[in-house]
Amino acid sequence: MTRRRYQYGSLTKKNNRLSEDVWQFRFYETTPEGHRYRRSTTVGTVAQYPTKTDALRIIEPLRLRLNLHHRFGRPISIGALIDHYIERELPERRHSTQQSHSSRLKRWILPRWGDRPLEDVKPIAVEEWLRSLTLAPKTKVNLRSLFHLIYEHARRWELTDRNPIDLVRQRGGRRCIPRVLTPGEIRLLLAQLVEPYHTMVLVAACLRPSRQ
Repeated sequence: MTRRRYQYGSLTKKNNRLSEDVWQFRFYETTPEGHRYRRSTTVGTVAQYPTKTDALRIIEPLRLRLNLHHRFGRPISIGALIDHYIERELPERRHSTQQSHSSRLKRWILPRWGDRPLEDVKPIAVEEWLRSLTLAPKTKVNLRSLFHLIYEHARRWELTDRNPIDLVRQRGGRRCIPRVLTPGEIRLLLAQLVEPYHTMVLVAACLRPSRQ
């Protein structure tokens, strides 16, 4: 079986005498039946994105979607991963969670790490970044947890096989992500308990925060 190559596509500047010059991205799209077709899309005007690097940054999320089934192709940036997380996973969460995640990602994580490839992020660098922030310890713990969640999203989509945030230490909170019992595991635990502990654990399980 031949391994499919990562699709980079082709970004070119299209000159237009009647209007502004634009950037055009050409790529192949594969149908569910396995047929490949040449496609193109206009990224934006040259006035909007003066350099090719600017235009490439805009199409990176599209490249990511085109290559989700290619493992370990061209390095994917944290910014592109965040775009994919917001598009694919964030809508499934509670409205309050959507707002808090989106705000933290755009205000803190994206400005500092957006241009960095997934494989270039190191635990010590993240620790030093968290220490440099003039935020409450609990807020830093929340940022670490969200960064960890983003990498878990990347692992689930097979965009990486590592989560460097596992090794990031942050004072003022847990040093590891707590494991949440599934409903089946809670039922097994309850079956082993007698009163009053059975009722105590049942109430605690019913009142626990939902997984975010």
